Amino acid sequence: MGAWGAGGFENDAALDFAGTIETVDDIRAAFSIETPEASIDADKASEIVAAAECVAAMMGRPVDDMPGDLLDRLKAFGAPDKALFHNARDHVSAVISRSELAELWAEADDTGGFNRAMTGLIDRLNPDLKPKKGRRRKKKPPHNPSPCAFCNEPMGAEEFSMFDISVDLGNNAPIRLGKWAHLACLNAHLHPTHLIQAWKFDPDETAEDVERLLRGEELGD
Repeated sequence: MGAWGAGGFENDAALDFAGTIETVDDIRAAFSIETPEASIDADKASEIVAAAECVAAMMGRPVDDMPGDLLDRLKAFGAPDKALFHNARDHVSAVISRSELAELWAEADDTGGFNRAMTGLIDRLNPDLKPKKGRRRKKKPPHNPSPCAFCNEPMGAEEFSMFDISVDLGNNAPIRLGKWAHLACLNAHLHPTHLIQAWKFDPDETAEDVERLLRGEELGD
């Protein structure tokens, strides 16, 4: 019986791909979707997730289930260049939105496990946004003791996210309710293809990259 799990390296397709990675170009080759609308088959999607986890590891954020020998190889690759970084993020988004892998997990008993794994991968692929020069660094937010609506645990020091829901009891007077929720907990209860993808972007860097692309230049380091 083959391996099948929600983690990036918990299935046979991902593990087989991991064994072939010898250079950064092997990772780059996994990001090769050519048809924007077509569904991505499960094995290809698993390779993309594994490759994206490699990019996250190159950023210094390896996932817990990454094979130790692969992590050792990745340490020699250095940090990912911009093209590889953006390709990883775009392809992960595509896996979530239109892959056979996401649909299979939607039918599984542990849909939440896959959604949490993807939410964690997005977080590991998000850049550390530095405050602009001349602006005071924001103080670290205080601990938020408000309970998450799903796990009932305190929100903690970093998460102050909420969601709103309108409830209509049939009297044409909808009631709007707001609840605290960890993003991972909220995503765990959604269909995989509707997962909230909380990507972060550096406005200054994004504008610079757009200008370079308009000039016909490739994104490098």
